[in-house]
Amino acid sequence: MSPEIQLAGIHPRSEKLIDLTRSYERAKTSWNQVEAQLEQETRELIKFQESLGFQHISDGALGWQDQLRPIARSLKGVESGTRYSRWFDTNTFYQKPIVTGKISAGEINPDTFLRTELLTGERNRKITLPGPYTFSQLSENKHYENYPDLLFDIAVAEREIIKRLRNEGVSLFQLSEPCLVYQPYRENFRDQSEVELALRAIRSVVEDNPGEFVVQTYFGDVAPVLPKLLDLPIYGIGIDLFETDTSALREQASKALVLGVVDSRESYVEDPRWIADTARKFCDQVDVQDLVFASNTDLKFLPQEIANQKLEALSKASELFEGSR
Repeated sequence: MSPEIQLAGIHPRSEKLIDLTRSYERAKTSWNQVEAQLEQETRELIKFQESLGFQHISDGALGWQDQLRPIARSLKGVESGTRYSRWFDTNTFYQKPIVTGKISAGEINPDTFLRTELLTGERNRKITLPGPYTFSQLSENKHYENYPDLLFDIAVAEREIIKRLRNEGVSLFQLSEPCLVYQPYRENFRDQSEVELALRAIRSVVEDNPGEFVVQTYFGDVAPVLPKLLDLPIYGIGIDLFETDTSALREQASKALVLGVVDSRESYVEDPRWIADTARKFCDQVDVQDLVFASNTDLKFLPQEIANQKLEALSKASELFEGSR
């Protein structure tokens, strides 16, 4: 069977939708016009995934302003201030959550996260959420004296959000944890005790339904933490092949590995033959039971046309990979 292909995060909006959104913010366009275009593009993206043979369908989170905001707005004890911070080393920004009180799950509106009405008939739905460690690292803490208390309260609240989304038919949750592998945003390098703490928080989110979760890492080298990630009760682990030192990987992978084998920050569209060959070389080095092809992170950093071409390249590469085995 050919490797599955998945969306690894937020898909880009078209230039038309971007222009409509900006026009709405300047009070020159009604929200109905924006919503109509948003619905059209979401439907097109769902059909596009179906045509490429995706087994888990995402709505692309086209309505999300940034990766953290839907979670932030569903939590008690968290405010959305006016401060924007750079999203790692990209040219995009996110609204920094401000922790002002004890965190717990607030009113959870599935429509904030998922266009369920547009996913009718799709039994295998996927959604991408920030993992508890990354959310805690990218927030501004004005309440908790002890970091572990902050981290585990976020994890408990996220479990409640996931439970609600599971009731909406989501069968695969991607927990994005770039902060496990990306270093430059910190003044001090995290020590092993903090890594263990982060993994405990992730485990507390996923342990009741291990087959439903992928922990996705990107913007950094997963090699130092991969053995510990493999011990988590999860379905799969995401690897950014453009940042990972694959020569250091010698593991026997008991989980599915989501290979981030097209670059979301590069407009060059990878050749399907190169993608398939890269995956084959990876499998020669790492004993992999199950493979998924994906971009290394959200495709939102690219023009929509380029992002779609990269998904087509992944689909062709999956067929080439299976045909060569």
